[in-house]
Amino acid sequence: MNFFKKIFSTRNSESKKEVSQVNSIFDDDIPADEQFAIKFNENGGKFIYCTSDFEVQGVFRNILKEIGVDVKISYSNGSLKSMFEEYDSLFTSNIQDSNVYLTDCEYLITTLGGIMLSSNQLKQKKTEELPEIFIVFAKTSQMVKDITEGMRGINFKYTKRKPTGLVTLRSFKEDRNQNDIMNYGGTYKKTYLILLEDL
Repeated sequence: MNFFKKIFSTRNSESKKEVSQVNSIFDDDIPADEQFAIKFNENGGKFIYCTSDFEVQGVFRNILKEIGVDVKISYSNGSLKSMFEEYDSLFTSNIQDSNVYLTDCEYLITTLGGIMLSSNQLKQKKTEELPEIFIVFAKTSQMVKDITEGMRGINFKYTKRKPTGLVTLRSFKEDRNQNDIMNYGGTYKKTYLILLEDL
């Protein structure tokens, strides 16, 4: 899947206007994973594609360097913390003490460039109660076309106890258009997405 490198190298040479025109005309012709990559970056997210666990570790290290020296990370589940055990001293179980939130997700919504999270990832909190910086770990098998497909996946995945809440993050830059109806009620989060190929 070297197409991600191709997208971002060519995208840098094109103007945003040209990219928007291409997206609006050819959305149906662009593969879903490419659509996600383009739209996620247009929404202001920082997208990093990895093909191995080794790459994931290097990417995580570089993200922490970019964020800065005063990093305190809260997390949605213990398995994520153990994935990055090298940085154990940076983790805290108290969300109020943290400035970074490490989480997995339910699905990646390709047509929106958004990230579907449930109460399982949000720890029963509203997104505005969580740190401003998100690091999301996901796999390519979690990509779905739209929210409807994501909801079907949720119903299939949680047959007995369904999550109490769902939110799809799609605003990753502070200067988003506040008048855009699609951003209504949305919370801005500076978001890094580490995507691991597992297909």
